[in-house]
Amino acid sequence: MGLEFQDIHHRYGSVDALSGISLSVEQGEILCLLGQSGCGKSTLLNLTAGNLALQRGKIRLDGEVLVSPNHNPPPEQRPVGLVFQEGALFPHLTVAQNIGFGVTDKQRRGAVVDELLEQIGLDGFGDRFPHSLSGGQQQRVAVARALAPEPAILLMDEPFASIDIMLRRRLREEIRQILKARHCISILVTHDPEEAIETADQIAVMESGVISQLGTAEDLYNEPTSLLVGLMAGEGAILNGQKTGHHVETPFGKFSLDQLSLNGASPAGALYRILLRPFTAHLTPSADGVTVIDVRRTGQSQIVTLQNKAGQTLLLQISSGSDLKPGQAVNIEISNAPVPAFTS
Repeated sequence: MGLEFQDIHHRYGSVDALSGISLSVEQGEILCLLGQSGCGKSTLLNLTAGNLALQRGKIRLDGEVLVSPNHNPPPEQRPVGLVFQEGALFPHLTVAQNIGFGVTDKQRRGAVVDELLEQIGLDGFGDRFPHSLSGGQQQRVAVARALAPEPAILLMDEPFASIDIMLRRRLREEIRQILKARHCISILVTHDPEEAIETADQIAVMESGVISQLGTAEDLYNEPTSLLVGLMAGEGAILNGQKTGHHVETPFGKFSLDQLSLNGASPAGALYRILLRPFTAHLTPSADGVTVIDVRRTGQSQIVTLQNKAGQTLLLQISSGSDLKPGQAVNIEISNAPVPAFTS
C-alpha cells in the first residue's frame, strides 16, 4: 500500500511550515519534494524520520499508523533509512564496516555487505576508508549503508548537492537504478529541478508549506498550475503583460490569446506572466521590433539577449536556425503554442 501523509501540519512558533500536506508514495516509487529553501520539504522529511515530533495529522505505512501526535516513536524504532548531503560516513570505519553498521543479524551481515558493494559498483573496496574515496563513491556507500538494514522507507536530503557537477548526473542515474532494484519507498528532497526530473517518478512541488502540484515531470511541464511549477519543470523567460482585447501586450510585443494557455480568470485588463520556455519562440526581422544586443551559439541552440526601447532586457534560448547578429531588430513569434500564462 505504501506510505501516506494525511493532513500534515507543523509550526515553528507562530510560523506555519506545513499547512495540510496530504500525499502518498507507492512501494518501489521515488518521490521528489522539490522547492526553494524554506518551503517545508525538509520539515516533512524530518517528521518522517523522527527528528521532529508530529503536531497534527498522521503518517501511515501500509495502512498502519507509523506516526501521529500521540504516537511518535524515536528514529531508531522506525523502518527508515537516511542519506544526508555530505554522506556522514564514519571516518574510523572501513567501507564494509560502514555499510554493515546497521545490520543487527551478524550471520547475514557479510552477505548483505557483499551484495550491496556489488550493487553500488564498489566490489573490492570493502577494506578502504572513506577518506580514500571520491565524493561520488562516498555517497554510494552512504546509500548502501542506509539500505543495508532493509528499511521500508529511504529518505534522502539533498544527497547530490556536494558532488562535482560533472559526476552528478551519472551518480543520480546509478542511485536511481539501485533504488529501483531494492524496491523500497524513496523520498528525495532537492531544490534542483534537473535532479528531480532525472531521478523521481513523481514530483511534489512545494511552496510556502503546501503542495502546489503533484505529478510526473511530464505533467508538470505540460500543465503547470502556477508560474513556480512551470519554472521548476523547465527553464524559461518571464514576460509580464496585460490583456487587451484578444491579446496580451508585453514590453517585448503582443501575443494572441489563442497562443497562450491561460491559468486563472482573464477579464479585460488582467495582468499575466507569460512563460517562454527554450525553443517555444523564434525571432523574425522587423524594423520596429526589439533589438538583439548579444548572441551566444551553443551548437544546438542560440542564447539571445534582447533589449526594448525602454532599455529592458530579455534572455531567450531559441533554435540555431536563424543567423542573428547584434543590432538587428526582431519580433518574438511563438513557435510551439500554447504557451503557459499565469495571472499576476
